Amino acid sequence: MVLLSANGIESEGMAVQLRQAFGSFATGVTVVTAQDQDGNPIGFTANSFTSVSLDPPLLLVCIAKSSSNLQSFSDAGHFAVNILSEAQKDVSARFASRVKDRFAETHWRAGTAGCPLIEDAVAWFECATDNLVDAGDHLILIGRVVEFGNSDRRPLVYFRGHYLDLSIAEVAAEQVSHHGGVRVGCLLDCLGDVLLHRTAQGWSLPFGKTCMGFREARAEMEKTLAAAQISADIGALYSVFEAPSGNETWMIFHGELHGVSASEDHALFSLDSLPLGEIEVRQLGSMLRRYVTETRHARFGLYVDDARQSGDITQVETRTTPWTSFVNRQENLQ
Repeated sequence: MVLLSANGIESEGMAVQLRQAFGSFATGVTVVTAQDQDGNPIGFTANSFTSVSLDPPLLLVCIAKSSSNLQSFSDAGHFAVNILSEAQKDVSARFASRVKDRFAETHWRAGTAGCPLIEDAVAWFECATDNLVDAGDHLILIGRVVEFGNSDRRPLVYFRGHYLDLSIAEVAAEQVSHHGGVRVGCLLDCLGDVLLHRTAQGWSLPFGKTCMGFREARAEMEKTLAAAQISADIGALYSVFEAPSGNETWMIFHGELHGVSASEDHALFSLDSLPLGEIEVRQLGSMLRRYVTETRHARFGLYVDDARQSGDITQVETRTTPWTSFVNRQENLQ
């Protein structure tokens, strides 16, 4: 825990820690646009965006006081917020950079009030400036929505300094969605230690019962965790492979362990002390060996294997993908 004094941030190191803590909240990525006094398009990348009110329709974004566009946005009577899609990482980077003309390689059109609206965005909002609020090293722009549009594209998501790929888990699930059955388990990490479950044949991971569909299998895993009084946040899909019996698919999610009741059925092991020779299933042992290596190199991937091909590992930029994003997609498919 870091305790701030009445004077706020007192060192550069504390500022870095606070920035990292703020970054623990996964957000979408937007480009905020307007016209300057000469009618030229201006814009910047921001993830400090939120809806404020439905009646009246209000939203807000924040702009740093150090921004060269601060005065132009302060004086503009209108601005627009463009929520970027997952295919627009280049747009996000361009509007966060110091390139002279951020619009030269960007496909956009002018909105009713003249604000640049970026093509292929997930959604856009053109707003009349309603209020400006001074807030520390930022200025809060509150806008009243006068026109908007949205699509069914997937959003670009940012978390702890990385973009997240929400489609990886969906692709893996499609390969196993018609298999004989699904069993969901989880690889839970607590400050570098891994939680294992003791069985008659050795050590394993916490698993739910086998079900015909993912949604039911997910619920069974959650029941297993609740019954064992295991508190955890489930994150990324980590491995998908055929069970040893060959008639069901195992889906292993990575998660962050917060607490577990004292029990002989569970134990925490450091990466150096994992009982790899006592893991009851060969595939789980192989997966844990991979996890040790990937954790030490801070470079994670999604492993997928099925009856038609050998296993492939798809590298990802970070190991955390929101559980709800995967769940919502699966429930729409079933």
